Amino acid sequence: MEIMLKRSSNLCLVLIMGASVILAQTAKPAPTAKIAVENPPSKPDEIREYQLRIFREHVLARALDNIKRMDEAGLRLSVRNQLLSYLASDKAPSDEKHELATQIAREALTDLREHNEEITPFMLSYVSNDLGTWIQKHRPNLIEDFEKVVKVSVKASASQHIRSLFDLEHGDVLAVTRIRQEMDDQGSLDGIQFWLEELIKRNSKEFEPLASYILARATEGRISFETLFWVSDIYLRPQTSANLKNRFLATVVSRTQAAHFVTEPAPQMAYDLLTRILPFVQQSMPELYDQALNQNVAMRASLGERQLAIEARLKRLKESANPVEDLISEAEAAKSKVGRNELLMHAAQLALEKKKFDLCLDTLARIDVNVTAADPDSWQRSIDQLLKNFVKTALIEKRPELAEKAATRIAAPLPKVEALSLLMRYCAKANDKIEAQRFLIEAAKVAESEPNEPNKAKAFFLLSLTCDVVDETKKTELLTSGIKAINNFPKPDTSPRDKSTYVQRLDNSGYELTKSFKQLTAKDENGALALVEKIQKPDLRAFALVGILLGLDELLQNQARR
Repeated sequence: MEIMLKRSSNLCLVLIMGASVILAQTAKPAPTAKIAVENPPSKPDEIREYQLRIFREHVLARALDNIKRMDEAGLRLSVRNQLLSYLASDKAPSDEKHELATQIAREALTDLREHNEEITPFMLSYVSNDLGTWIQKHRPNLIEDFEKVVKVSVKASASQHIRSLFDLEHGDVLAVTRIRQEMDDQGSLDGIQFWLEELIKRNSKEFEPLASYILARATEGRISFETLFWVSDIYLRPQTSANLKNRFLATVVSRTQAAHFVTEPAPQMAYDLLTRILPFVQQSMPELYDQALNQNVAMRASLGERQLAIEARLKRLKESANPVEDLISEAEAAKSKVGRNELLMHAAQLALEKKKFDLCLDTLARIDVNVTAADPDSWQRSIDQLLKNFVKTALIEKRPELAEKAATRIAAPLPKVEALSLLMRYCAKANDKIEAQRFLIEAAKVAESEPNEPNKAKAFFLLSLTCDVVDETKKTELLTSGIKAINNFPKPDTSPRDKSTYVQRLDNSGYELTKSFKQLTAKDENGALALVEKIQKPDLRAFALVGILLGLDELLQNQARR
């Protein structure tokens, strides 16, 4: 016991000295939460908690120091947002932590103002949205500063702005105001169905006024048939008011009158929309049914041969007792190889939906992946995605032998690792440790074979997160393999597009590192901190340190429950 206390005291002193050195090296040291070092505790549980708190202060200081050394402005903003979220998780922060978070937010605003041109538009949009959401919730006194910076720096799309508004307090009201403004100014807005869905999900009182406003614009011809088609499901749902539903039906019937298509034939989407609503018109507005039906017949006469063939096929499949087999027969009779592949993919998807597993696999095996396509690998990617979905479905149905059969057919390493990971967890849950171990070993081999370094890293990070159910001693080894892969990812020299891809992949890897290091810290905080040194890219170390901070908080919570 005496030896343990001496060792604990020595460790505390080393950590305190280390944290002091790091803070001294920072030009303007950030404030951190202070912990008294006088009269350290003597009971084992108290000593452990004391060590963890000192350790956390040291890691926080290192994270702040590492952020200052990062090269990419977008990644600095991304990890600062993570750190701000971490600090905000403390429900009763000390004055020092409150001051620290404010300083980090101000530094993020400075980065956003001075380096926005270095950040790709897509990344600039989401990091600024995340920062703005945090500021609105936790530092409203900085909102004016944020809005000034964003007005000059961020050229986000209307949809991105609306998405960020939904995240704010009373966001539904703010978002609908912006939606109306965009539709008035621009005449249209992409993704309107998603905003209506969001309002329904929130049970917002803003739904019906916005839905009515859209119909008013549709009556004026200012809403496209494509938009009306995609929102039709919302207006035709049973829970939608009868008044709103009937107004929608009347609007569509009015918009599809022959008088609107004198100079050119009706577009395909107009015909599809009218066809879709016919049963609802017959049921809810029978006085309009004959008119709608006549318009539908007239529009059908103007359709092209290909569309008529598709429509006939859909009708046959709906009426067929064996739609999958019918699709396969049609595929084999197709005149083009591309058409054959498309029909076979459709048949395989339908077979999976109907849980005809063997037929699904047999159908996928018929697809010729060498058929010329705009994207050379598109056929194989589509097959791999369907096989991964097959694995999920087969495991839900408790058919692991079929799931494994599908997993072995996946060509690309990353989705194959994802499928094998599902099998591993399934077997572990079924207490079949031997089989789970076999899948873990196989998945690690497949991950190593991945030629794309970011994908290889992602595969190993996934396995490091899921291996606990089989062998938690493999966690550090797998995480180390992922770090090695991301270290080998070369930074492009010239092409802006290549650099954009590089930064985006580093950001994705950063979030994976955060999750992996959080989990490792819960098992071995010292090992996690030592492993940070193996990350050679300065732009990623801070992400790992944030993961350690999250893991330390989890350890402290567990310690407090004892």
